[in-house]
Amino acid sequence: MELKVNNRINYYSSGEGTPLYLIHGFPDCAENFKDQINFFSKNGFRVIAPFLPGYHEGNEKLDTYQTLRVAEVLIEFIESVSGEEKIYLYGHDWGAPIAYGISQLRPDLVNKFSAASVPYGINLQAAFLTDGDQQRKSWYMFFFQLPLADLSVPINDYEFIHRLWREWSPDLVNYKDYSHKVIEVLEKPGVLTNALSYYRSALQSDLQLDRINIQSQQFLSSKIIPPCLYFHGKKDGCIDYRLSDGMENYFEDLEMKIMEDCGHFLHLEKPDEFNETLLDFFTNS
Repeated sequence: MELKVNNRINYYSSGEGTPLYLIHGFPDCAENFKDQINFFSKNGFRVIAPFLPGYHEGNEKLDTYQTLRVAEVLIEFIESVSGEEKIYLYGHDWGAPIAYGISQLRPDLVNKFSAASVPYGINLQAAFLTDGDQQRKSWYMFFFQLPLADLSVPINDYEFIHRLWREWSPDLVNYKDYSHKVIEVLEKPGVLTNALSYYRSALQSDLQLDRINIQSQQFLSSKIIPPCLYFHGKKDGCIDYRLSDGMENYFEDLEMKIMEDCGHFLHLEKPDEFNETLLDFFTNS
């Protein structure tokens, strides 16, 4: 697993073959895809796991961190690494809406893709406004809107980050193996503020671009074309798996996999089951 840089994006890469891009979320990092990188690189894929824009101290700030804007940046990165070759794609947490955006903006670029833990469609958006249970789970999103968050999250050696991992994947006993890797990324100069900017750009209109908002609304009225496999853990402490109901209305071809006894970080909790399921989806027509 080698760390490289291309088109101002740092990324891990391993293997030879068909390109597979793994897009992480928060509070997470590219290095935590180690199991997937090792598995898929041994099964005919060239695996590329980029740092999200802003997650490396050398990154320039984006004009907005709305996920469709991030998708545009990653499309440029993908083309710089893989040229015109069609890709496979997996996005987790923030990586999920970014993967939806890549597949909407450039359906010609994507063979198949997978997303996990953040469903697509108006159910999730409505839940943030009307569902008390989901609002309680999403308390951190509202806290992140405050400048105080930049000071609070690092206190007590980033205990805030460890807490999110415990709450979101309550059965992941060795969660600190992963949360410590995240903290090593977030404690670099400017990275935590950039990571929080994803949440601020989602909810604060003055941090959004009109053209991105217009395009996002247009995409809601059309279906996502590349085939998709969606995963969600039934014990997810971040987003209720039932908010994925109705997702099929937004896709030309969607399969769903609800994983029992799994929380938010399902690809880390049951890597063997996850990897084999995703490989089967990618390699069978």
